[in-house]
Amino acid sequence: MLSRMRPRRAQDGGVLTKLLITLLVIAVLLFGGLYFFTKAQSPLALGDDIDVHLAFSDVLQNQGTTTEPKVALEPNGQIFIATTIHNTGRSTVTLTGLGTVGDESDVPYIPVEVRLGDGTATDQTATAPFTSTPLPPGGSVGVLVTYAVNPNLNCSLFSDLSAGSGTEIRSFPMRFTTYGIEDEQTLSFKHGIVTVERPTRAGCGAALGG
Repeated sequence: MLSRMRPRRAQDGGVLTKLLITLLVIAVLLFGGLYFFTKAQSPLALGDDIDVHLAFSDVLQNQGTTTEPKVALEPNGQIFIATTIHNTGRSTVTLTGLGTVGDESDVPYIPVEVRLGDGTATDQTATAPFTSTPLPPGGSVGVLVTYAVNPNLNCSLFSDLSAGSGTEIRSFPMRFTTYGIEDEQTLSFKHGIVTVERPTRAGCGAALGG
């Protein structure tokens, strides 16, 4: 009797193994589909122009006009932009922090910090350190983004005269997760928020402490 039951146990084990393999394949396919779906999304967007608020550190002077501000590259210069991030996607996303800033050796100011706020406050004391923030579909959160002198600025790219049209500050990257999958998106304003005058080579060196 025992010898007759052994083949059946082996057969049952084979069926269980096939079932587990099938479930594993299905799980891998589902995760793969979810991964590529989330990676293909760009769920984040910034508020309208009216939702953007601008301020400068004391060493910077607001030049130009209120509608077209312009600043120079200065040692310890900082630019503060308050705005609102919206989740325009269909799934909840969790903001996890400032994204990776590219190796832009010709850009005078780069984003260095993001803080939580009400979307209008440009004073750091009126904001809070950034913590992971879930955003349901249609949800939003106010942030304050700080731009500072680019420590990797290549001064050899500039001449002894401040010639050129300068650069505009018009975006910053954010990291987020969807269903636990990490991703990153560059958020762009609808227009340049502030123009940074093209520095001279000497001015670049001074701003970097050289």
